[in-house]
Amino acid sequence: MSKSQVKKTVMPDGLRVVTETIPTHHSVAIGIWVDVGSRYEHDDIAGTSHFLEHMVFKGTPKRNAQEIALFLERLGGVLNAFTSREHTCYHARVLDEHLPQAVALLSDIATSATLPAKEVVKERNVICEEIKDVHDTPHEHVHDMFTGSLWPGQAVGRPIMGSIDSVSRTTRATLASYRSEYYTANRVVIAASGSLTHDDVLRLVKKYVHFPKGGKTPVRAISPDEIATARQVDSRDIKQTHVCLGVPTWGFADKRRYPLLVANNLLGGGMSSRLFQTVREKRGLVYSIFAFHDFYCDAGHFGVYFACDPKNTVRATDLVLKEMSRLATTPISATELADVKSQLKGNMILGLESTSARMHRLARHELYLGRHIPVEETMKEIDSVSATQLMALARDAFVTNRQALSVVGPLGNDLVGRINWNLLRPKLVRIPVSKRSVGSERKVRIIK
Repeated sequence: MSKSQVKKTVMPDGLRVVTETIPTHHSVAIGIWVDVGSRYEHDDIAGTSHFLEHMVFKGTPKRNAQEIALFLERLGGVLNAFTSREHTCYHARVLDEHLPQAVALLSDIATSATLPAKEVVKERNVICEEIKDVHDTPHEHVHDMFTGSLWPGQAVGRPIMGSIDSVSRTTRATLASYRSEYYTANRVVIAASGSLTHDDVLRLVKKYVHFPKGGKTPVRAISPDEIATARQVDSRDIKQTHVCLGVPTWGFADKRRYPLLVANNLLGGGMSSRLFQTVREKRGLVYSIFAFHDFYCDAGHFGVYFACDPKNTVRATDLVLKEMSRLATTPISATELADVKSQLKGNMILGLESTSARMHRLARHELYLGRHIPVEETMKEIDSVSATQLMALARDAFVTNRQALSVVGPLGNDLVGRINWNLLRPKLVRIPVSKRSVGSERKVRIIK
């Protein structure tokens, strides 16, 4: 990896600028990150963060929608945006000489979009079609179901796009009010990585970026340890069963993040992973199987996805549970642990060859930790993970009463009862009386 230099400046209005100078590159990735996403929304405005992200491309006082689309593309650059559960990001990748144009455009759409009422009406239909598309795509819908199974009834478990009902109620006034409340300087991080200097980025930010001051901190959703996970089956007449199985975990700042990264790679991080070798190579039950994870400010999740013939669903699920149990009961060998760490570190370094990936890493570290973690520090943390730590993590997380399940396929709700949940250790987590209503102790919910 090339040597880089990370710098940070906090502006008087609270806006943060973090940059990483990479002298060997000829491009820059830059993003305006707003610290708000779908988990901040009330049920009646679910999907507003995502809707607003769509609408900023519809025009500003300076540029119409076509001019926004062409402004960077004709320079060979790329403009895009995304909404997550906790953040909204407007980002671009350009040649270093075109950084001023990228900053000017990103600021224009993020701060000055006019949100035309006629476009809001059209975009409602577009987003509703997007929601239908995900719902009709089993391997995507099952992941939305899974997040809802981890945190049923909470905003953090709700689909980022909201529902057709909530989107259909969204008006220009809703979007404008939401932007006014959350798109404020103290909630914004500008992250940039590549062929740049920190001083040049600061100069461009001062010239072009003008978010209003103020803004309140929204109340976050209840911690996942205070609710019951669910097990859901969406019965459909299709040829395969799509399954997500997993558990709620910990937030980004929790040190257990590193053992979880190693466990994720060990169980389902590639062709050499235990699940791929056991469920696909040895038994031939699936084509695709992998593990996945995500971290939020105060929570996270670990999961496994696979698709198989309906008749093999229970058998494949039991094999996944066995591998989770094995990690909790049998120490990993020194050789396998070294191989998994090497693979994880290699994948991370290869991923960071991209300026876009470096920019994303900068922003997430600032938003979640308030500081940048050097790659070398991350490598040391991964190297320090022991077999004992992996067992402790598995014993704590991979227990019966924490398991969430989502299934899409031609199976009924009796599937849940046919899975051998006893392969994992039973554990009933009781919620302190001060944090729950009477009678709300953790138990598995089955949603029919």
